[in-house]
Amino acid sequence: MNTTKKLGNKLKILREVHNYTQEYVANVLDVAPSTYFLMEKGQAQLTIDRIEKLASLYNMDLVDLLKLNDQTIIQQHFTHSSGVSESVTINNNGLAEDERNLYKDIIKRLEEQNDTLINLIKQLSDKLK
Repeated sequence: MNTTKKLGNKLKILREVHNYTQEYVANVLDVAPSTYFLMEKGQAQLTIDRIEKLASLYNMDLVDLLKLNDQTIIQQHFTHSSGVSESVTINNNGLAEDERNLYKDIIKRLEEQNDTLINLIKQLSDKLK
């Protein structure tokens, strides 16, 4: 995989982990959504200005954003109170330890939100009975 495609893959994963749409990131970069789509595909070159904006958006050091080695960011397995078991693996090209910790925190918060929603659904279901 060439460098541009590796960086595009990393941008896609970062965007998804932060729950941003392509349109939102495109707006931050002041480009058309179709242009940003091509960036994620590794089919459009990124300017230094755009890379700096992306690093700022993801609260990353510019160098960390550009690191491109093969690593797994997160492999997280959890079981909800409902008994549903899920495994989350996010593969990317070399994020720093503080970024991995950020993603672990995001997963933990999403898991807590999911458990809260499950409890609310159970409460509503019990009231309807």
